[in-house]
Amino acid sequence: MKRKPSIVVVASSGGHLTQAMCATSLVKRDLVLVSNKNMLDGSHFTRVYTIRDTQYNVLIHAVNFFVALKILLKERPRAMFSTGGPICLPFALAAKITRTRFVFLDTMSRVTELSNSGKIIKKYGLYDSFLCQWEAVANDSGAEYHGQAFDLGDHGHQ
Repeated sequence: MKRKPSIVVVASSGGHLTQAMCATSLVKRDLVLVSNKNMLDGSHFTRVYTIRDTQYNVLIHAVNFFVALKILLKERPRAMFSTGGPICLPFALAAKITRTRFVFLDTMSRVTELSNSGKIIKKYGLYDSFLCQWEAVANDSGAEYHGQAFDLGDHGHQ
């Protein structure tokens, strides 16, 4: 039986992953996660791939590029979504090469400028949609703004 096309979600563990989980929590599609740590029991992801953390290691970026190609060829996703972290860079390049739609949502922690990953993805056009969670950053960078993945309102709390 053929699987319906999935959405591959790529996010470094920690805040990037938390934002990705919030942003995809209502998605009614087969979600596949790629992260540098697998700490998700009972999450809404149907499959999880764990890859090596890249940071500034070019060799690991190169290895992860081939891992990204392998995952994309195996999953044949409808699209890829990322909230960043350095691990998304090889996936953004692989998405471009395989013509997989790549949607990037820059991290919410960057309130005055794009993240380093965001700057690289934007500079080299490695995206189909580029979104920011801060309106001023979106306006300055030419990104789209549709709101935030988190509700930061105080809900009446002082």
